[in-house]
Amino acid sequence: MFIEKEPQKAVENKKAKESLAKEPVAEKAPAKQALKGLPYNDQVKAVSPREKKAPAGRTPEAVSAKDPVSELRKLFREMNVCDKLVPGNVVNFTYDRASGSIAIELRESFSRKFDAENTVTFERHVSGVLRKGSLSGLDGIRRGTAAIVEIERVREGVTAIRGKLGPFSKTVEFRDEQIPSLP
Repeated sequence: MFIEKEPQKAVENKKAKESLAKEPVAEKAPAKQALKGLPYNDQVKAVSPREKKAPAGRTPEAVSAKDPVSELRKLFREMNVCDKLVPGNVVNFTYDRASGSIAIELRESFSRKFDAENTVTFERHVSGVLRKGSLSGLDGIRRGTAAIVEIERVREGVTAIRGKLGPFSKTVEFRDEQIPSLP
């Protein structure tokens, strides 16, 4: 036999459930939000009312009316990362100062020869974590079949690019003047 420990509370809970079941629930269609950065303008996703307002202090900065290339170069200089690594075909980027997360959208992917044995390929979407002196956790930049995982300022005027192929890792240092201009 089941004995209720708090019968008064159980009765209140039961009444609350019954009153909720009797009330008609008006279902509204969820609001739509455009997905920026995708190839088709008509792509949208449903957004719940809670997602409409972003929490204060955690909203990513997006480039709107200003030139994204110059704004991104300014951000790289501010974070002490070589601004020559910013391609000239940046369409848009977002940066969250709190987490350091950055996402860059390029007009098209491209490859650039850095020296006799290092050709680096930039894909259309590049992401990573931008912190003082480094751009790490990179996705969207590779050297041949090796993934570029970090770009770091090792000393004034010298940038190290670290790639990883399986268990092997290789770091190549370039003086800022040696880094080729990117399209």
